[in-house]
Amino acid sequence: MILNTKLHIPQPRRDDLIERKAITELLNEGLKCKLTTVTAPGGYGKTTALSQWLQQIAIPAAWISWGLEDNDLIEFWSYIIAAVNSKNPNFAEVVTPYLPSLKSGAFESFITALIQELDHFSDELVIVFDDYHVIDLAPIHASVAYFLAYLPAHIHLYVTSRSEMPFPSARLQATGQMVKITIQELRFQLDEGIRYYQGCLGLPLSGDEIANLVSRTEGWISGLHLAAISLNKSSNYQDFIHTFSGEHRSISDYLFQEAFSLQSKEIQSFLLETSLLNRMNAPLCETVTGQANCQELLEILEQQNLFIIPLDGQREWYRYHHLFSEFLRRLFRQRYAGQSKELHVKAAHWLEEHGFLEEAVEQLFVDGHHLEASDLIEKHLQNLHAKRGVLHRWLRDLPESCFTGKLRIQFLYVKVMVETNEMELAQARLRLMEDKLSDPEWKPYAENVHFLSAAVSFYRRDFRRANEYFEVFDRHTPEGSYVQMIEANSYSMYFDTLLSFFNDLHDAERFFYKWIKVWEDRDNYPYVGFFYNTYSLLLYEWNRLEEAEVYAERVLRSTCMQPYALILLSATVNAARIYQAKGDSVKAFDLLEGLKTKIHSVDKSMFMRRIEAEKAYLSLANGSFDKRWLQTCGIKHTDTIPLGPIKEYLILASVLMERREVDEALQLLEQLYRLVDDADRTWDKVKVAALQSIAFYQKGDMTNAVMKLEAALQLAEPGKYIRSFVDEGAKMAELLREYIRQRQINANRKSASVLYARELLLLMSDHRDETASSGALITKQELKILRMIDLGLSNKQIAEQLQITAETVKSHLKSIYRKLDVNSREQALRQGKELKLL
Repeated sequence: MILNTKLHIPQPRRDDLIERKAITELLNEGLKCKLTTVTAPGGYGKTTALSQWLQQIAIPAAWISWGLEDNDLIEFWSYIIAAVNSKNPNFAEVVTPYLPSLKSGAFESFITALIQELDHFSDELVIVFDDYHVIDLAPIHASVAYFLAYLPAHIHLYVTSRSEMPFPSARLQATGQMVKITIQELRFQLDEGIRYYQGCLGLPLSGDEIANLVSRTEGWISGLHLAAISLNKSSNYQDFIHTFSGEHRSISDYLFQEAFSLQSKEIQSFLLETSLLNRMNAPLCETVTGQANCQELLEILEQQNLFIIPLDGQREWYRYHHLFSEFLRRLFRQRYAGQSKELHVKAAHWLEEHGFLEEAVEQLFVDGHHLEASDLIEKHLQNLHAKRGVLHRWLRDLPESCFTGKLRIQFLYVKVMVETNEMELAQARLRLMEDKLSDPEWKPYAENVHFLSAAVSFYRRDFRRANEYFEVFDRHTPEGSYVQMIEANSYSMYFDTLLSFFNDLHDAERFFYKWIKVWEDRDNYPYVGFFYNTYSLLLYEWNRLEEAEVYAERVLRSTCMQPYALILLSATVNAARIYQAKGDSVKAFDLLEGLKTKIHSVDKSMFMRRIEAEKAYLSLANGSFDKRWLQTCGIKHTDTIPLGPIKEYLILASVLMERREVDEALQLLEQLYRLVDDADRTWDKVKVAALQSIAFYQKGDMTNAVMKLEAALQLAEPGKYIRSFVDEGAKMAELLREYIRQRQINANRKSASVLYARELLLLMSDHRDETASSGALITKQELKILRMIDLGLSNKQIAEQLQITAETVKSHLKSIYRKLDVNSREQALRQGKELKLL
């Protein structure tokens, strides 16, 4: 839910504002830059300076006032969309469909869509992040840095914060794309102090007296303002100013107490009780304080300018100045120790009833009301389920006692841990659950514990235990469980394939085939679809295309699997690649295009993006490419890539190479390799290293090309990878030939076997034979022999490879010589290359 009050530009009181030309000039300079930061401790007029300036310029401004509850990637960018949409209608309609992509923590595609839409704006726009210091989530900081890197020149970001920017900004500053406004510029100078006290407030102070106050407060605007409140109540200005001394913190405490102590008992009580609220309106205040005249009291506080800030133009919602609020809360704890619980619970109930669920939970967390908070979370779990970042923080902060009896929260917490790759913590919690399965309340949920334990064991690569847990789960729940299919219709992908978790593909074959045999005959058992898809992909990699097609078709024909977009996507992509490998590219494209109408998911835009990426890959394989994909894919080679699905980035690397942007491709592939190497994902390392070898080959760096190919072959040979090489076509074939040639020269060098490289090369030759236009010149068997000669094989070695006699090889050679009109191997090879047989 978007709180519109956060999008309103605060309206400062005009009767106590002074013109600050130096600040205005600095803010105007920001209109020539991407970023302007206004950083200083609380009370230095950051928000006032910006809101005052915005009233003077004729440029629309999208304002967001941040709160602690906004530490969620989706929540954060939702507010930015809403703020910009308030100035440019239809913006949200275009950008909002990309929000689900933030679920995985990867933000590049979303930011790219947002930037593209901002770029279409014809006029300038100012975006303001107020109180950014409350944002402490690292992915948000990273996403803002990425946003700034590609921000169009006519869009300007202004950020107020009590602390320095947590994202990199040195490059912006060095290139003149950033303006910094700090405490040095914000603090009042003597002339401003004189205009403020004498002009705005009408206090009859001398220049020396004002100089004394400005000096002792070091230009701290809130300090000067608080002094003015006390001076208005004082009968002796000189005595007040004379006793006004102490360090900065002491001054602030003294002034706050002076401002507070001069209020009536009714106002004091109201201030203390409502200080527990982050924002407030009259009904909420009435619930907390029990007083019926809260609207009147809020208006009195505003009239007295007692550190209360209106949050909307209707004067409905307010908040206290942060420092004043902190002082009041400290005083409340001193005076009414232990009495805050009741007030927090009252506030939480009102917020819950009015739909402000996140604020309600945050209220209960303030003073450690964890049990009440866990009750509220469990009650509204369905509505809060999408708030992944906030939920993770809440669940992490709950003490263990709060999970007792709350089984749904416990299952959710395990799932969140899996999503954030906290597998050790997830396993530890599941073991605690296992210990409770003898309790009557836990027995109905035993299958969920066993299934989640199997999943976590699998992700930890403990396949023996995963098998054991699956066996227990299947024994007790042969019909399956809803927990198996949670989010199977959403784009919650944290890896491209389950094969990424296996370093030995033969282990993968045994694991998935075993469970396919157990589940394949079950009625209405869609979970087996995940295993069909994984096994189909494995068979495809081994070039067993007919078998791979059988398992892909099982999914595509299954009625019970049709509702699950994640299963359909994998099966369709597998089938499309199989048809492409068999030479039917038309059917491959038709399959992918047809899938679009079958996706019914809240994350449909993400599935569409994945389909378009696969179509781009097929276009490359067929020798054509539509450059529009690069403009709409939502990813760049400069992205900071989180550990997760990388297939789209591999396609991007291939596209970059096709466009001869080889250095950019290598930059991307180097980052990908470091990522998958750190995660020890052999499946992904083979694919990245193979592409790296082609990139170096295309660059003309044969030394590095062969080195990377050797690394890929060494990783791939134990698992007998095939399609990872064959699918890369002619350039890979040339590289394999060069690798074989070099290794034959350096026979003593420890490397991947030349025999494995030859097998791959022969498979690629067979693949080309099916479509070779010159096939009528020599037979298929003769073409194989000619290519083996090109590999340097002797007649005896050729005979062994083809399982024929050496005499038969000689007969084929005579036939080749005759047909090519040559008299030797060397001449045959030369003629074969001229005829493009080699």
